[in-house]
Amino acid sequence: MGLDTLTFSFLFLPAVMLCFYACPPKYQNAVLATASLLFYDINEWKSLPLMLASLLMDYLVCARMVRSAGGHRGRQVVFWLSVVKNMGLLVGAMALQQLDRGTMPLGLMIYTMTSMGYVIDVYNGDEPFDGNLVDYLLFASFWGKLYAGPIVQYSEMKKEWQERNLSFSHLEKGVRRYVGGLARLVILARGSVAIQTAVQQIPQGEETVLSVWLLIISSTFALYYTLTGYCSMARGLAAFFGMELPENFHYPFQSRTVSDFFNRFNITVTRFITRYVYIFLGADTNGVLPTILNTLLTTMLMGLWFGLRLNCLMWGIYFTVFILLEKYFLMPYLQKMPPILDRIYTFVVVMFSFSILSGSSLRTTGSYLSGMFGLGGLPFANNRIAYILSSNYLVILLCFFFATSLTRLLGESVRKRMPRLAEILSFAVCLLVFGVSVAFMI
Repeated sequence: MGLDTLTFSFLFLPAVMLCFYACPPKYQNAVLATASLLFYDINEWKSLPLMLASLLMDYLVCARMVRSAGGHRGRQVVFWLSVVKNMGLLVGAMALQQLDRGTMPLGLMIYTMTSMGYVIDVYNGDEPFDGNLVDYLLFASFWGKLYAGPIVQYSEMKKEWQERNLSFSHLEKGVRRYVGGLARLVILARGSVAIQTAVQQIPQGEETVLSVWLLIISSTFALYYTLTGYCSMARGLAAFFGMELPENFHYPFQSRTVSDFFNRFNITVTRFITRYVYIFLGADTNGVLPTILNTLLTTMLMGLWFGLRLNCLMWGIYFTVFILLEKYFLMPYLQKMPPILDRIYTFVVVMFSFSILSGSSLRTTGSYLSGMFGLGGLPFANNRIAYILSSNYLVILLCFFFATSLTRLLGESVRKRMPRLAEILSFAVCLLVFGVSVAFMI
């Protein structure tokens, strides 16, 4: 029963909303925490004990650190036990997945990093520990964000609970986000995966320059719309219950620099790594060489977020080169260039980066790069790739279009000039998109 299933949309979600709105405010978090554990049990019952054990251990570590505030050594011991435990879970699960010895448990990266961040904040005195186990479990395991985030801080969530917004306008915002995320997931992400699969099934010897480009573009959009779909649905689901989760993707393919791309892509993960690694190591305050090393480590960790593979590591290193070039050499020139040229430069750099991330090995990536430039005698196109393009061109065009902010800008323009018409159109479009998404789910 994933977020993109009919069972979730028409049974589980309405049932939880009914229980949530029917109970007194002081029990609403308990309803959501219980629903989150039930959702996890339905989807990954074998991994539920692991999640509960991990989260309860971190909760007890925080309680222990607060009780032993005067005993510095005792606080250090339990703190590092928690950090090692969490890092061991992440690395171990990723290694087993890479070795085909198991699959990544649902939400393990999200709830582990969320909980570990909270333990670090409590240890440093940046977050209070109020001892509320129900709130802590909801903060770490809210079902909406288990698939792809966003990663939140406890103080952010607590503020949302204290100022819970259950207005009709907030609910309407949640519906738009939920439906938009569902459409990205079941139409654009699945459509991109179908194109990617079709290109991968082209027999050896029939590849073309166009097929390699289409493979990279479709795999890029498959990843992007999967992540943005889940994150938008998470924000919509949170809004149903009066909470506001942070944005995780802000039109990254419209970035004017590579550094800007990193600030728009997987925002909360970047924030997490910057907060707990980059700033902890001194950021850019200790000279050029430490800054280079800190940036390299940060981008490598961003790459490893997608898997414990050499290609993911190289993806991060690739971005390090461009971020440092912009920081020390290119920025004055980029600022003088017309915005369209900036965006073309960034888009090309980012698109080539996904040839690294999409490859199963560096050799595969090398063949992708050579094929993209027609090296090795590859023809530009043939009948097979022409058929795939003619069958899927609409999905490709929609992927490019919705990667921009054109729909948002158009909506804002209509709302300013004709607010009443904008409301009617917004409702009609939302209903239509939901109906089409449901059709794709059947």
